[in-house]
Amino acid sequence: MELTEPDLRVYVINGMSAADKSAREIHASEGYKLIRHHWMMEANLTEAPGVIPFPAGIELRPFVKDVQDYLVFQAEDESFRDHWEHVPGNFNNWKLRKLEREEFDPALWHIAWDEDQIAGYAQTRYRNGIGWIGNLGVRRPWRKRGLGEALLLHAFNEFYKRGTQTIGLGVDASNPTGATRLYQKVGMQITTEDVLYEKELRPGRELEIQE
Repeated sequence: MELTEPDLRVYVINGMSAADKSAREIHASEGYKLIRHHWMMEANLTEAPGVIPFPAGIELRPFVKDVQDYLVFQAEDESFRDHWEHVPGNFNNWKLRKLEREEFDPALWHIAWDEDQIAGYAQTRYRNGIGWIGNLGVRRPWRKRGLGEALLLHAFNEFYKRGTQTIGLGVDASNPTGATRLYQKVGMQITTEDVLYEKELRPGRELEIQE
C-alpha cells in the first residue's frame, strides 16, 4: 500500500477450490468476499460431433507462423477486452508463451477470416493427455452470428480425427460474451469449480489500464 498512489484502491485476491469448505470459511471469517467462479469443463466425444456452416463470407485458413502472429495477437487482445480485469497484452510475451512451446502445433490453430480481417479463432493444443481449447475468441463485429460455435465444433472434429475424444477448457463462469452457454450447448460439462475471494485493504479509485 505504501508503494501505491494514496487514492488508489488496494485489495487482495485469492483463489481456491469451491469444494474446499475450510479454506472458504477461513477467508469469509477474515473479511474476504466471494467475487468470481471459474469452471473447468470437458466434453467426452462418443462419435464425431456435428458441425455447422461458418457464417457467410467467413473462411478458415491455415495459421502461418511468423507471418500472422501479430494479427492473431491483436484479434485475441480485442476479443478479451470485455472480460473481467483484462490487461492489454504484450506481443513478445504472448509469442514466447504460445508460439515457442516445444509442443506447439500450428495445425491446431484455427483462424477464421473475413477477407483480410481475422473474425475469430480457436487456439487449441494438447494438455495433460486431452485436447485443450486454450483460447476461443470472436471479435466484436462478428459476434452473434454463430461463429464461436462453428469454430468450437470444428476444433472438436479436428481432435476427434486425431483419436482424441476428451476435450477440456477453463472459463470464467461470469463470462460476459455468453461462452458458458455455448460450451454447455455443445455438450460440455463442469468437472471442477474454483472460486475467487477478495478483501479490500483500502477503498479508492480503480487503476486505469490504457488500451
